[in-house]
This record gives sequence, C-alpha cells and structure tokens, in this order.
Amino acid sequence: MTDTVQQPVRIAEELILLMLDETTGYLEMVPGWDFSCVMAGAVIADLALANRIDTDLESLFVVDPTPMEDILLDPVLEQITAASTKQDARYWIEKTAGRSDDIVATTLDRLVQRGILSHDIGGFWSLSRTVSRLGTYPISSTEVRRRAKDRILDVVLNENIPNPVDAILIALMHSCGGFKRLLDEEDYTEKLDWIRTVTKLELVGRMVADAVKDTSLRPRTKSIFRSKPIPKLSFIDITRQRAFFNGNISKGLYGVYEGHGPVVKLPFKMHGYPTYLATGEENNQWINKNGRFYLRSKEYIGGFEGVYGASRTIPGSDGAEHYRLRKSLRGPYSRSALAERLPELVHYCRKSMSKWKEGDALPMVHALRSYLSEQVSWLTIGVNCSHFSEDVLDYSHRALTTHVQRALPKFMLHTPKMRRCRKRVQELNEMVISSHTSGQRKKLPRDIADAVIEIHNQDPQFMSEADLVFSLATTMVASIYMSAGLSFALYFMIKNPDVYDQLYQEAEALFGGGREPKREEFSKENLDTAIRFYMEVTRLRAVIPWQVRAVVNRCVISGYEIPAESMLLVGHTSTHYDGKLYKDPLKFDIDRYLPERSEHTQPGAYMPYGLGTHTCLGRRWTELQVAVNILLLVYHLKLEIGPKNYKLRADPFPTSSPDKKLKMHITGIRNPVDMSKCFHPGEPGECCPVR
Repeated sequence: MTDTVQQPVRIAEELILLMLDETTGYLEMVPGWDFSCVMAGAVIADLALANRIDTDLESLFVVDPTPMEDILLDPVLEQITAASTKQDARYWIEKTAGRSDDIVATTLDRLVQRGILSHDIGGFWSLSRTVSRLGTYPISSTEVRRRAKDRILDVVLNENIPNPVDAILIALMHSCGGFKRLLDEEDYTEKLDWIRTVTKLELVGRMVADAVKDTSLRPRTKSIFRSKPIPKLSFIDITRQRAFFNGNISKGLYGVYEGHGPVVKLPFKMHGYPTYLATGEENNQWINKNGRFYLRSKEYIGGFEGVYGASRTIPGSDGAEHYRLRKSLRGPYSRSALAERLPELVHYCRKSMSKWKEGDALPMVHALRSYLSEQVSWLTIGVNCSHFSEDVLDYSHRALTTHVQRALPKFMLHTPKMRRCRKRVQELNEMVISSHTSGQRKKLPRDIADAVIEIHNQDPQFMSEADLVFSLATTMVASIYMSAGLSFALYFMIKNPDVYDQLYQEAEALFGGGREPKREEFSKENLDTAIRFYMEVTRLRAVIPWQVRAVVNRCVISGYEIPAESMLLVGHTSTHYDGKLYKDPLKFDIDRYLPERSEHTQPGAYMPYGLGTHTCLGRRWTELQVAVNILLLVYHLKLEIGPKNYKLRADPFPTSSPDKKLKMHITGIRNPVDMSKCFHPGEPGECCPVR
C-alpha cells in the first residue's frame, strides 16, 4: 500500500470529521445499522468518484477493476469485481455495512497518520492543533482543503452551491439525521428544504443517499436477537478460585472466566444494585469501544468525591465534562511532562533514599509510600508536604476504602484521627494555591497544580473550589498506587536474580562512574529493561485489577443482555493470565514484550491501567517514574526481602498491594548517595530547584 499521506482524503474520512463532536471527543453517531449503512455508502461514493464503479436504476457495476492501493476502498472494489451477478447499490451498501467497524477504524487511523486528528488514550478524538489553528488540512501531498465542518455549514447556512464532494457529504449526513446533531433546532428547521435540495444535486450522492435511506429504514430482513441466559455465580464458585484468597485478583478473575464464561451475575449487590462481572479480551475490546454509550462512573465514585465536597472531577465525570477536564490535563500528566524534569526526579529519589541505612528492615509498602510522596508532591503540585503527607494519604486511603470499596463503615472517616487528617488536606490546598501565583511560578516548569488552578480561574462554576481541593489533594493518591506497584516490582526483581542483574547493568550504564545523565539520556532504549520489567510486573500484579461502572443503558455484551440500573464489575486484567494470549502466563518473562513477541499488543490483552474513557491519564508518566526509581534503587542499594520464607499475598483495598508482612532489607550500599551533587538552580529544564 502507498503512504497514507499520499492518498487523497476520502469521503469516509470527511464524514467522520463531520460526525466528530469536538466538545466531547466522541463521534456523534451512535453505533447501529444506520451508522453502518452511511459508512458503507461513503465507500461506495468514493469508488464512484474514483471512476471504479458506476450505477444506474437497476444495478451497480465495475468500470475499472484496477486496485487503487487504498486499504479503505480496495477490499470493497475487489468484492464487487468478484461478484458473479450484478446487484443494485442497496445490495452493496448492505453487504459493505458489515465491514463498518473496519471502515471506521481504518478511517480514524488514517486521519491520525495524516496529522488531522489526535487520539487520546481512553477513546477520545480531537482535531490536531494545526488543523484547529489553520482551519485546513492536506487532502493530498500538494493540496489543502477547508475542514469539512466549516465547508458544509457554509453551504447549508448560506445556501451556497456545493461542489460534488460536499453535495455527497450533505446527502449522507442528511440520510442518517446528522444535521439534527450538527445544527441548532431553529437552523435545522429553517434550512431543511435547502438540505433536501442539495441532496438531489449530485447523481452519486442521490443514488447512495436514497439507497442508504431505503436500507436503513426498511431493511429486507430484521432478525430478532435473543440474548443468552447469564450464568449465576455462587459464593461457593468464588471460594473455588483460590487466587482470590492470596489477593491475586487478576488470576482469580481469569479462573471465573475460564470456568463460567465472559459474563456472570455475582451473588451480591453493589450500592444496592444487582451486579454482573465481565471478563475476557472480547469484552475488553467492546468496553473500550462502546462503554461510553452504556456505562457511567458517577454512581460508583460519587461518594469519594462527596467526601471532599466535590462534584466535578476526572474519575467521577463522564461525557463532555470528562473530556474537557481530560483534555486540559493531558499535557501535565504526560510522559513528556515528566521527561522534561528527569534530573529533578533523580534528585528527589536520592534525597529520600539517603535516609535509609545499611541494615534497615523496612515495611516495604509503607516505606515506599513515604519515599514516593516527596517526589510526587514536588513534581505534581510544587510543594513539599513531606512533614504531613502521611496524613493526607491516610485520609484519601480511608475515603477510598469507605466510599468506593465500602469495606469499612462510613463513620470510620470521622474518627478523631481522620478529622485531624482532613485539616491537613485543607492545609495542603492552601499551600499549593498560595505558592502557585504567576510571580512565584515564573521560570518553573508547569505542573498539574498549575493546570488545575487555571481551569478553576477560567471557569469557577465548572471547577468549584471544592472540586479544586479534590483535584489537588488526590494528586497525592499517586503515591499509594505507585508504592504498591514499586513494591510488587522489588519483590519480583529480588525473586528473579537474572532480571536483577540485567537491571543493574542498565542502571550502571546510566549512572556508573558518578555520571549525572541528561534528560535525553533517559530514552526508551536506555530504559528498555526497566520498562519491560515493570510491564511484566503490572501484568502479573495489576494495582487496579478491576473497575466498577453503573450500567445506565441496557447493553448486550458477548451475547448477554445486561439490564440498566445495575452495576458492572469489569475484570479487565483477567486477560493477563490467559494462555491463549500469553505464552506460559504464570511465568515471569520480560522478553514477552520484545518486538518479535509483543504479546501485550494483542487487542484486549494488556490492560493494567483500565479501559475506555477512564483509562489512567498518567499511565505513561507512571511507567517512566517507576522505571527511573527501579534503576536508582538497584544502582545504590543491595536489597533482599523478608521474612525469608515470605510468600506473596496482596491486600485488595483500596488498591492491590503486597500485604504488611513484606519487608525490604537493605543488606548493603552498592554506590553511596552523594547529595552534594545537585543541578545548579536557575537553569530551567536542567536544574533541581533549591526550595
């Protein structure tokens, strides 16, 4: 196939751009028969404009079977060419509609490759900055065109005569009711007659639009879907999954999937609603693609928000509000944001590490939580709250346990200790806000607190002061998640001496001989072993092994109908133990992520950071920060775990982490931490600020 950039922009691509809601990051069309027919019609229209097919009142026929070297159009052209009898346009639209998922996926990929769309993890799409700024995009290697929405609205609202491509786009949009979403109700009513007139201007558009309308409204056959009965899991069935008892939730979930199928009804209710469990790679793919139409997080996370008096947050919002927040915070949470501050990160790692001495035996999870809290506070909210970070984290930990997992009664959040911790949360909030004035932040790198405060200042009704408190305080929750992940990592590293040696060699290459690597030296190539190692850790022991969503619209998953007003427990990490996806899934093997194997790239296979629109926004940041920490710990310290006969068990609440019995023994100092070496302040990007 030729380079996508060299291919002209197709009608199918511009149709997707017309359907994109730029305020929510979603396609405005809900998946269904109408949508499938419209996308099929766009491909048929593209083939007609390319003079590969033609139509008359009776049939659609090939005039030139020569392949176009276009992955979007050639499969359909080949199918029409191979047909033994001639069929009409309606037939081929119906036939091609079955490929609509592939058509949409290919179209979106091409728009990203062209630099027209940007794709965010979680299934959000947006126009690229260049297109948004210029209002044009390349349609070939030498030409540009006004963006589709501007052109079409110009034709419709000003009643201009369209060119053939725009006439076809208008015909297709009208045939599926797209203008009801694109225009205000008053404009739609006023311009409906003109829209109908335009649909008749272009023969190809008229033929395709008529066929789409006829097909989508009066299909020849309409099968009645019969959903399968959902298996009911008993408490005894759950107890048979021994992995649950040692805290290996992902493995236990796979056991349920293997024994009972991809959808089961659980023997208990959550938040007073019947609860279902969905597992397996197909369900992961379905939720990634369709979850936003049927599932919502507010019902599950709302109590946690309410503890802080908040109502609009990233974890507790959906739709346009969630997209707006996510888009505003995407940059500060990105890998590149941390990459700009890597020398600073190294300093904070060493500063915390320097407090440990040879012979120390530390409770691993707690020690690493304290160790990470200073890094997290400096890098994300720009203050040092190490003297009371434990109180802030304890409050968040208790709030998660009582209001999200509901593993403790609510009064446990109002004990004397928790009331003191709540005051610390307010103190933290005041520290952050008072330190993030324009004068004090001058020449300092933009952090997450800067971005959150900016949202509040620009629109205090959208993000209230209570929402601001939540966003700033819960940034520290990253210490809880990362300390759990780093604890699992150190356990597996020590249990696998060959991997331990590989990590030390990689650390020696970066830091050996007293070197202070520059930020560009922390490349993926130089961190290859550490990154693959941590990926294997998160496969075997995901910190968030499941998610819970409210089912707000009836949906059918893997042939099972899940009713509205129920809860769905999404076991997205069950696939991590699936032998069909991973070779020897119980084996710790960092080579499974090498390019020649890439087992994790199979659709739905590797999901440690969640699914769909709520996929962890800071996952790339986390991977980089943990990788750097692993290498520094390996380089400076000799580590063992205790007790010597310790067998890994995990506590599931509020996140999955090794239990309190696991200790980290510092048996020696490989390379002493020299805190006299510090980057000279005042050199943005290459400094470790002295505060």
